Amino acid sequence: MSQRLIARLRLFGILILACTVIGLGEFALFADDDAWSRVSPAHIGFSWFVGSAMAYGFEILLVPSRYGAPIRRMHFLSAIFAKSAFLVLVVILATVIGDLVFLGHLDLDFMVDPERGFARTLLIVFALVLTLQVIIQVVRIIGAQKLLNMILGRYRQPVAEDRIFMFLDLAGSTALAERLGDVGVQRLITRFFFDISEPIAEYGGEIHQYVGDEVVVTWPLGAPEANVRAIRCAFAIADTVRAKSAGYARDFDVIPAFRIGLHGGPIVISQCGDQKQEISYFGDTINTASRVVDACKTYGRGLLISGDLLSRIALPDRFRSTLLGTVQLRGHARETDLLGVELV
Repeated sequence: MSQRLIARLRLFGILILACTVIGLGEFALFADDDAWSRVSPAHIGFSWFVGSAMAYGFEILLVPSRYGAPIRRMHFLSAIFAKSAFLVLVVILATVIGDLVFLGHLDLDFMVDPERGFARTLLIVFALVLTLQVIIQVVRIIGAQKLLNMILGRYRQPVAEDRIFMFLDLAGSTALAERLGDVGVQRLITRFFFDISEPIAEYGGEIHQYVGDEVVVTWPLGAPEANVRAIRCAFAIADTVRAKSAGYARDFDVIPAFRIGLHGGPIVISQCGDQKQEISYFGDTINTASRVVDACKTYGRGLLISGDLLSRIALPDRFRSTLLGTVQLRGHARETDLLGVELV
């Protein structure tokens, strides 16, 4: 079981427990209301438990999975209203299940009477769900970590950090544009970037930006055992593209090829801009990572990693590294080792 799935399941359990407690708190708050005389604390707790399990199972487990891809592809407003409507239906369904379990029948009078508790609860839930869905969609556009850093003001002043960078670019994009046309190749790039987002998230990568046919991914540079995530991510991306190759061949008559360059080291991070703000990275480490992916063409490799970064990675036995050369990358005074990494 992946660490990402474990984290989701942990969050899933915490939220279900929290919602059940909230439901019991709501019962305690309105216990004197005649509308609540029909139910018991167990009834309310059970309904909130079932409803939150379905709602968060949908939002935390289904939507981020491969089965939720059609939902994630929906545009902003469609996703907000479709998911909000579904979650409100979940609340109604949870109420129905609770009534059938504890009352033995469905209390329609309670559900349709605007003067009673259910209508009030449903209105509150709808407002909360709609607000939550707007926040979720905005987070997906900006990026969770980037948005959090902006909210906290972490990089309002320049901060020095050590980070790993992955530069990944689509190979042969010029030829693809001639073959598929500008719109066709952009459809391919859009599909490709969407598909590789899952393995990037799986291995803890933060997508910094998309530039044309290139994506820049970053990780904190930490312990050697943690740094290997960048290499595992590169191979997971290749596995993902292979698994989806039939779909690419059917829709585009081509399976996208790509190159990956990995490097890590010190950089400076700062929040820049006014009307449109960004978290920007500065330093020689980024330039070197860009040069490493360019060198993939020279060595005919799909993946290259700098010796500087590999020296800070605990490479598992299933991977083998090969020194391809010590070269002076364009614009740099000192030489850099370039290594290929393969599965044994």
